Amino acid sequence: MKHVHKYDSLMHERVSAELANLGIEAAELRRCKECGKEMPFLMTKKGIWVQLFEEKGPEDQDILLA
Repeated sequence: MKHVHKYDSLMHERVSAELANLGIEAAELRRCKECGKEMPFLMTKKGIWVQLFEEKGPEDQDILLA
């Protein structure tokens, strides 16, 4: 069964004027209550929070062979 992250906010910041001109209003660092994974989120001008990075499961990640 795949783990569904349940994030709580750790840090919330306003962004620079340059990022605001690109449509980003705020940035937030969140941590999953269950596993402790941290993920940055960005808020758009429409008030929608977007996860900065795509979640990859263990089966989707590349394996480095040495």
